Parts: sequence; structure tokens; C-alpha cells
Amino acid sequence: MKKDSVKVGLIGFGTIGKGVAKLFLNSGSIISSKSGIPVELKKICDLDITTDRGIKVPAGVLTTNIDDILNDPDIDIVIELMGGYKPALDFVLRAINGGKHVVTANKALLSKYWDEIARAAAANGVQIMAEASVGGGIPILRGMDKGLAANRIEKIMAILNGTCNYILSKMTFDRMTFDAALKEAQAKGFAEADPTLDIEGFDTMHKITILSTMAFGARIHEEDIPVEGIKKVDYTDIEYAGEFGYCMKLLAIAEKEGEAASVRVHPALVNKKHLLASVNYEFNAIYLKGDAVGETLFYGRGAGEMPTASAVLSDVIYISRDISHGLERVEKSASPAKPVKMQKPGEIISKYYLRFNVVDRVGVLASIAGVLSKNNIGIESVIQKVQNQHEQVPVVIMTYAAREADMKKSLKKIDSMKAVKEKTVVYRVVD
Repeated sequence: MKKDSVKVGLIGFGTIGKGVAKLFLNSGSIISSKSGIPVELKKICDLDITTDRGIKVPAGVLTTNIDDILNDPDIDIVIELMGGYKPALDFVLRAINGGKHVVTANKALLSKYWDEIARAAAANGVQIMAEASVGGGIPILRGMDKGLAANRIEKIMAILNGTCNYILSKMTFDRMTFDAALKEAQAKGFAEADPTLDIEGFDTMHKITILSTMAFGARIHEEDIPVEGIKKVDYTDIEYAGEFGYCMKLLAIAEKEGEAASVRVHPALVNKKHLLASVNYEFNAIYLKGDAVGETLFYGRGAGEMPTASAVLSDVIYISRDISHGLERVEKSASPAKPVKMQKPGEIISKYYLRFNVVDRVGVLASIAGVLSKNNIGIESVIQKVQNQHEQVPVVIMTYAAREADMKKSLKKIDSMKAVKEKTVVYRVVD
């Protein structure tokens, strides 16, 4: 139904919520102009409405009562910026079932409850949009849905967590330890006080779940995604990787070939000639390969108050345009997705970086090479350091492409050798 104005309710007045309110206050006329209809921020709901956020909100806008938004028939769009699962899911579903469009930046919520939210949106004829949930201010979801709509997305490789990318950049360029780099990231506001979700890879997993589900039009579930974080990354391997011509990144990788998909999150060595190799510090980037367009790269700040608020308001503007024309449709970003066959992790093909700590004696490298060869793994190049005072030396090998199952079988055998003194350090390699 065509309306004369659009009214918005905001749930959550934290960092991003404050940014959204700022944009409404400072750029309200621009938002309305681009929407083609007056757009008003009618209510902001938060448990804390007394703390000074540094902005002056008009009287009567702030409330602690969620019903002031969800039960208000005049509110057309609800922005959910609470984060987490509960009560965010309840509020989102109440809004949808009440005929309100929803804009959210809640990656964890969409990653886990995509099906339930999408079905509710379809049943009620409303839109659920989430540009801000992946990549902050980078317009990746809309880029895939609209700019690349004629393509089958074949592959995604992405740096989706600014905390991890900042830490790995500091370790690479300033030779910092992991702990020192994390501490600096926290001091600069790039890392949370509790960085577990970031450094263990789960934040990246939530984002690639959303990206791959949308890209492939097939439901990717969290439990189907192997996840490895960066806590165990050592500068030693960053240094050796550099000698081979690679740098260390935490990557989210999604591929679809035929009817089978593969999605994973792990640290990887990226060829310095690759587009992603130049993405450093708090920046994010999403590399896409489409069957028609070929390679593309979306790059920018993946988090932060104003970049994320920018993405939130872009969704509000898109929905408001439809309201201004009396249109009713559901965005693909939350359409119900079909099931998909997931490729078994053991069948994934990759090059590998291997670092062994071995006794310095004749024949050890030949024994390791023999095990690899027996399992169909070829050696591309080797770095072997001279004997040290402990009579143990690192041996670093770069392999040719191999099946993951064959690599695991090889390493189980190699790690049991008496000459191998520590568990092998292994990273996948991206050329």
C-alpha cells in the first residue's frame, strides 16, 4: 500500500545504533530525498536511555518499552541492532508477523535462524534486509543480488574480520607476537575486550554462512563449516611464508561446483600476487568469481560505527523506495533457500605449507618425502635450515595440490616418526 511517509523504529542504541541516529539527524533530508518519500526515525528502544551518547535525540524518541515500536501501527521499518540470539529473534519475528519490514546487522542471528526468518518474511509479504551483517560498509550483498545477478557465483574468498586481519598485519610488518598484536588491536578499538568470536574464526563463519547461502541460493548451515582461528599462528611461519612469496590471512572460502558446495574458515597462505594479499590491517575484502564477470573484489572497512550505519541506512532507503511506490516484494537476501549437498572436507584439493621440527640427521627429509609421495603428494619446494645448538632443525615444505584426506593420512604417519619432535605445522595455500 502506498504511503505518504515512512516511519522507522530502532532497537539497540549502542555503537552502531548511535551511528544510525547520527545519520538520521545529520542527513535526514538526503535519506528522504533518495527514498522519494519522507523518512522519520520515530522511536529508539534500549535498556539504557540515560547514558550520554554525544548526540541530541528529539524528545519522545527514546524508550525502554519494546512495545512502543513493535505495537505501533505507524512504524513501517524496524532496525534491529541488538546482536545475539535472544531476545533479538523474538523481536525480529514479532516485527515481521506484525507486517513490518526489518533491517538488521545481526550476522549471528541470520546465520543460525535464516530459514525461520525468511519463511516468516515470505509469509507476511515484508522485506528482511541485512547489508550491514557482512562487511560493514562494503555493499557486498546488494552487489551480488543486483550487480552480479546474471552470474553464477563459483567461488568466494574473503577477509571478513578486521580484528584478525589487523593482528596478522602487525605480526607480518612489525614482527609482533600474537599477544602483543591483539593487545594493540584492543587498545585501538579494533578488537573486543573478549575477542574469542573473532580470533577463533566464528565471526567470520557467521558472515560466510550468509554470503554463501545468498550466493549459491542454497542453505549453508553453520555445522557444515569447518572453522579454524588464528590463535596458533606463529611469526616463524609468517616469515617462512614470505620466503616462498606468500602472506598469512584468515580466509573464508566458499566454492560450488555442480550440485556440491564447500565452505570453510581457516588461516591460509595467500600468494602475494593475489588481490587479497594487499588487504591489510582493519580492512576487509571479498573476492568473487562469477561465470560471466570473472574476478571481482569488494574492498573497504568491514566494521565501525559509521561504515556499518551507512549500510543500515542504505537498506532503509531501498525499502522506503518500494513503500513510496506502493510495491510489495521480498528481497533475495532473506529468501528461503534450497538444501545443498556439501562436499566432504577430505575431498577438498589444496596446496599445503608444512613445517616439521626434526632431528638433524641424514635421511629424515627423504623419509618425509617418501610418506608424502606414497600418498600422492608432490613437493614443490623446500627450505631446510642449518644445524642449530639443539641438533633440531625446521624443515619447511611447500607441496603441490593434494587431497586433504591424503594430507591428513600423511601427517599422521610423519608425526609418529622418532625423528619428528613436534606436531607438524600445516596451512593451506591459495595461489
